[in-house]
Order: sequence, then structure tokens, then C-alpha cells
Amino acid sequence: VQFHDLTENGRKMLHAFLFEICGLQGGFTLEKREQQCNDYIRRTVGRDKIVLMLVSGGVDSAVRAALLHKALLQVITRRECRASISILIFF
Repeated sequence: VQFHDLTENGRKMLHAFLFEICGLQGGFTLEKREQQCNDYIRRTVGRDKIVLMLVSGGVDSAVRAALLHKALLQVITRRECRASISILIFF
């Protein structure tokens, strides 16, 4: 959805759409989202698995690698395969 009306009426319409029609709560924070990601990673990986992650070097890959590193609190060994691809191994 694109919405460009930045006037006060536009703000009211966008607010009504998000909170009254879509039913959003308005409690989103980056800290909460990061914690949700960390919890999901910890549940999925557990304590006894090795994670192999192939990344492209783009922003999405960098964010995923940072979340994995923070969630698992492990050392990353990085080996270059090609100029634009890295292998990240969590031990």
C-alpha cells in the first residue's frame, strides 16, 4: 500500500486504516522484533547444532548473520568462496 497524504487528514486516515480496520496494536519496536528473532533462532537451532549460512553480501544477509551471531553468542569463522559470497560457520 502506498500512501502519500502527509496532511493532518492523511495522518487520521492512515491511523484509522492501521488501527481500526487492520486491528494493529501499535506496540512495535525494533527491540521487540530483534528479541522475537533471537528467540526463534534459539528455539530452532538449540544448543547442539552447527549452523552453515551462505550469504550474498547484501543487506538482508548481513542482518541475518548479525542476528544469528547475537542470538547464538558464538564466534563466526568466515571463509571467502568468491568475492560476493561468504560462508559463515557457527561453532
